[in-house]
Order: sequence, then C-alpha cells, then structure tokens
Amino acid sequence: MVGARNRTYILKLPTIYNANTPYRLIFGWHWWGGNAQQVASQGYYGIEAQSGGQAIFIAADGTQDGTTGLGWPNNNGEDLAFARALLDWANANLCIDQSRIFSTGFSYGGMFSDFLGCTMPDVFRAVAPMAGRFQINGGSTANCVQRNIAAWVAHGTSDNVVPIAGGAAARDYFLNLNHCTMTSTATTPSPCVAYSGCDTGYPVHWCEFAGTHTIPSFSGQGIWAFFSQF
Repeated sequence: MVGARNRTYILKLPTIYNANTPYRLIFGWHWWGGNAQQVASQGYYGIEAQSGGQAIFIAADGTQDGTTGLGWPNNNGEDLAFARALLDWANANLCIDQSRIFSTGFSYGGMFSDFLGCTMPDVFRAVAPMAGRFQINGGSTANCVQRNIAAWVAHGTSDNVVPIAGGAAARDYFLNLNHCTMTSTATTPSPCVAYSGCDTGYPVHWCEFAGTHTIPSFSGQGIWAFFSQF
C-alpha cells in the first residue's frame, strides 16, 4: 500500500541468489498502456539476459492515465512515492549495493527514468531512458536536484509519438549536469556515442538510431554494458 492505493510489482532475483552478496538493482518501467508483466516477460528490455545473474530486477505497474491505460503521471506525487516505497522494501528485504541502483524504461517509462534522474540522483547511479523526455510534473527541470548522475539515452530519429527533440533535450540536461562537452566519439553498440569531458564517473551516452517509436534492438546489450561499468 502506498497512500491509499494498492500497488503491484514483479521481482526477479538471480537464479542463484546469495543473501550475503550485494547486487545491482535495476528498475524497468513500462510504457503508456503497458504493464509490469510485459516488461518482465521480455527480459527487462533485454538486460536480464546480459546480466549473468549480477542484478536484481523490479518491474512495477503504473497508475491509470486517461483512457490509454497505465502510465506514470505521478498525480500528487504518488508514483514517486511508489518508487521510494519499492526502494525501501528492497533495501529491507534484499542485499542491495546502494551505490549501484539503476532505472530504465521506454516511452512513458523513459520519461519516468528521466524524472527519477532529476529528482533522485542521490539514489540512482545511472538512468537509461528510451524514447523519453522531461514531461512528468509538467516537464520542468527547474526543481531538479543538481547532483551528478550517469545517463544512457536512446531515441529513434523518426519517432512520431515522442519526437527526438524531447530525448535530445533530456540528453542535454545530463550533459550540462555532468559538465560534458558536445564533442563525442563512437562507442558500442553502434550507433551510440560517448561525450568527452564529463565529470569522472558520470558518462553520458547518446544512441540515435534509425527507427520510429520503438525499443532499440540493442537495448539489452547497450544498457547492461553502460550499467555494468559502475
């Protein structure tokens, strides 16, 4: 229970879970009209298969937003409160590496990851929004917590649902936050680039790919490679 609402989530532990080993914790947030089961059934955006049992995963169900289905509108702060409650539960019941907590998601889930990167950089080590933008709570970054957080941002060039300009603006927020330059070099997986000059330990990668409003085919490989460096 969070506030007056019963919230639901799916927990995925490594096949061989050691209660004395601190694990990375990765949250995978669904898209508008999606649900936790869809994220879990496709392997948390492909990251689970790449992780080799080195991470705990949580997918959660959002709240109703309009007639399209579940999303992350964060009305009266309830979705942020849910995220905090999930963190509290995980920390109380599992062995979590507090320095390696991550967030990823597609579309509305990408927006929620952007939002968490803005509001909780003291908790999350890195975020990986896909096809997202700053929209939750009006889309303003004015009240963001000014603290470093690493970011891996992906967006399709022909996205007609969440235009790429929104993803680029989120990327630019993290670039500015981490004092990066606009000079970039190619990195894996293609077509991703890494920006130079970022504060030590807080890289920003940008993955602009030919595609519409879709999860990139390289999401699992790219996001795990990014998260696992920490």
